[in-house]
Amino acid sequence: MKSREFLIVSISLSVALLILLFFLSLDFEPTIVYKSIFLGNSLAFLNFLLGLAFITYGLSKPDNIFLQSVFAGVLLRLIVLLVLVILTLKFLEINDISYIFSLLFFYIFYIVIEVIYLILRKR
Repeated sequence: MKSREFLIVSISLSVALLILLFFLSLDFEPTIVYKSIFLGNSLAFLNFLLGLAFITYGLSKPDNIFLQSVFAGVLLRLIVLLVLVILTLKFLEINDISYIFSLLFFYIFYIVIEVIYLILRKR
């Protein structure tokens, strides 16, 4: 599978999962748990999209500019994620445990997708 195809499939599946979680948060009785999982996945997906933007910016550049782009992107993404997590926990009525665990799970999931994408780009 080529890197572009992998990226399209993974983004499509991620958006489908977001839509599924959104509808689950609307339909069932324990909506606060599904809402928490949806918000955790949404923040991790936003982080993933920002990471892809920094990666695609740096791909056509020399190696040192690429590394600067990726590391600056990681720093900016973590700052944005920290601010959004604090704001979400402070102002929204969600299940904190479901939110944090879903955020960590999806964060790791999207990081693995980024790494696989970079490995496939290398080939």
